[in-house]
Amino acid sequence: MTPEALTLLHNLIKQDACAEDEMSKQRLQRHIQKFANAAQTSFAERALQRDQILFLKKINNEAKVRRSTKPLVLGKAKIMSYEDLEEARAKRAAKDAAKAKGKGKRGQKHKSPAPEADAPEPKAKVARMSEAPEPKAPVARMI
Repeated sequence: MTPEALTLLHNLIKQDACAEDEMSKQRLQRHIQKFANAAQTSFAERALQRDQILFLKKINNEAKVRRSTKPLVLGKAKIMSYEDLEEARAKRAAKDAAKAKGKGKRGQKHKSPAPEADAPEPKAKVARMSEAPEPKAPVARMI
C-alpha cells in the first residue's frame, strides 16, 4: 500500500470510531483488519530489504579488500590485479610487434599470381627417362 492509501484508511478508521451504529462498527473492523495486513506486509518488505542491504554491503566490503591488496610474489608465481594483467598484455603485444617488425623476408621472391599478357606461357615439362628414380629391390618381410 502507498502512504496516501494508508492515510486515507486511517481517516476512515477515525470516522468509523466516532459513529455509534452497527454498520459503522463492521466497517471499522474491516478497516482495522486492512490496516493490520498493510502493516504486516510493510514489516515483511522492510525485513527483506534490510537483509538484501546487508548482503550487498558484505559483497561490497569483500570487493574493497580484494582491490586494496598488494600483489604478492609466492615463489615463482605472482598474484596479479586486473591492472597488472592489462599492463602485461600491452608489453607482450609491443614485444610481439617489435619481433614481427624485425624479421626480414627470406628466400626467393614470389612471382605475381597474375601472368602478364605479353609473356609467353611456360611449356609443360616432360619427364626424361634419366630423371626417373631407379627402382628399388623388393624387401623381404618376416611374418
